[in-house]
Amino acid sequence: MKSRLVLTISAAAALTGISSAQITAHSNPLGFTTQKLAANQQNLVGINLMTPVIASGSFTAVSGATISDGNANFSRTIATGKMAVLEITSGAAAGTVQDFATWSEDSITLPAAVSGLAVGNTYKIRLAPTLQEIFPPGTLTGSLSASSADKVWIPTGAGAYSRYWYKTGNPAGWRSTSDGNNDTGAVTADVPLLYVDGIVVEKKGNAKDFVLEGEVKTTGSNLLLTQGQNLISIVPPTGATLFNSGLQSDIAGSGNASTADIVWVPNGANAYIKYWYKTTKPAGWCTTTGSNNTGAVSADVPLPPSIFIQRRSATPKVVTMDAPAAYSML
Repeated sequence: MKSRLVLTISAAAALTGISSAQITAHSNPLGFTTQKLAANQQNLVGINLMTPVIASGSFTAVSGATISDGNANFSRTIATGKMAVLEITSGAAAGTVQDFATWSEDSITLPAAVSGLAVGNTYKIRLAPTLQEIFPPGTLTGSLSASSADKVWIPTGAGAYSRYWYKTGNPAGWRSTSDGNNDTGAVTADVPLLYVDGIVVEKKGNAKDFVLEGEVKTTGSNLLLTQGQNLISIVPPTGATLFNSGLQSDIAGSGNASTADIVWVPNGANAYIKYWYKTTKPAGWCTTTGSNNTGAVSADVPLPPSIFIQRRSATPKVVTMDAPAAYSML
């Protein structure tokens, strides 16, 4: 699955590593990506462009998972019933992203406290895009039954997913399914998506292009990996590679593939190439079928919009997905 980006930025021609054919001059870092949804297979999709910033500032108080900005009025800027996304933009926790649904006039309650967060650190807040906004009616193949409709798999943690499909009958609308064939009820509320998480689109009908529009993220993102398979969105919409991702410094490397974290990069219909970082001489990225070393990686590997990172350890770990160096000029 390939992603094509058109960046709309000022002075774009000066960028390094991004083709001038992909760029149109404009004042804001906005753009669109096109991701190919292949027929009759599961497609990894990245939410690699973001919604606009609706609030920003700096924290005046930090108390566990409750953070405050005495100069803000979140009740005015965040619509009732919406899920919002907080990004820390300075300090030791810079790059951390968490969604939240609880706030008051000048404070936010996160799902978990952010390690290293301090008074004075800056932030940005965006509304989380939703399943319904990203896939309006007609974008995917709907049906009267879940078994013949496209399904969207949204990660819920620890390798689990919620699955959704669009019913075309009366009443039409989004519905859920637990096994891909049954109907487990109508979706009555927005289903938020977090842009650092990948999603899976199980395509039943013909192949189709999925076009996403939004703001380009110019900095890296912190990702929380838990044991097992973590579906990660590659937020830099173009130019991200295995070598420039910075993952080699953060994921668990090893002298043996059987104990190293594994990066799964899609390679065709439900197939993957698996990479691990070898820490013993000669150190570097290698391939594996799961536990063996099948050779050193001699040429850089472009990263698609979404990948799996397999975490071996039961201890969660925060890793950083770097943005390509050229993004600092956006």
